[in-house]
Amino acid sequence: MFNVSGLYALPFYSKGNGLSRALLGGWEVGAIVNARSGLPVPVQIVRPDVVYVDAAGLVFQTPAAGRTAVINTPGGGASRNVRRPDLISGVNPFLNQDRTILNPAAFATPLPGTFGTLMRNQIHGPNFYQFDMIMAKKFAVTEGINVEFRSEFFNIFNLTNFGNPPASLPVALGTGANQIQPGQPYTSAAAGTFGILNRTVERVVGLGTNRQIQFGLKLNF
Repeated sequence: MFNVSGLYALPFYSKGNGLSRALLGGWEVGAIVNARSGLPVPVQIVRPDVVYVDAAGLVFQTPAAGRTAVINTPGGGASRNVRRPDLISGVNPFLNQDRTILNPAAFATPLPGTFGTLMRNQIHGPNFYQFDMIMAKKFAVTEGINVEFRSEFFNIFNLTNFGNPPASLPVALGTGANQIQPGQPYTSAAAGTFGILNRTVERVVGLGTNRQIQFGLKLNF
């Protein structure tokens, strides 16, 4: 994360009358620059507690003749059926194609009874950039009192900052259409909305907002 801010009093002055001094003096300009790399994306996969394996070693979600029930999630129990998937070696997990930033083909369902190979916080979301600016003018009333007019610009370049995408892979075990076996890469059809940016950071005012301008008037004493 990078953050820098500054405020500069403009050295304008006038040797003319009081009106010109009032117009040219007392100006301040400031800026805040925020930038950071993407936040961790908790990529997970939904796994049935029990799966069914046939004589050929194919894995299914439902029982049938010739299929043997196998405990699928290590430790068992419904509270443990959302885990990290396998990360397929040599496949880039990032696509960065339009709104699709995560590659479903880089992930696979772990073998029954095994943990996924994806490490914690190994995947990150989109980067963040924002430039804010302020301009202010102080009008002296007395030596210790002034009126300040402020113009504040949030995200002045109107950069779009997206939040993390959906990162949960659905159950897709089987041999039918849009179904896969453990160890096979997910397809876009099987992954659904996985890895597709669908929202901005969604702040109303301040860090993460779209471009906004506000004005303020205050009395300093």
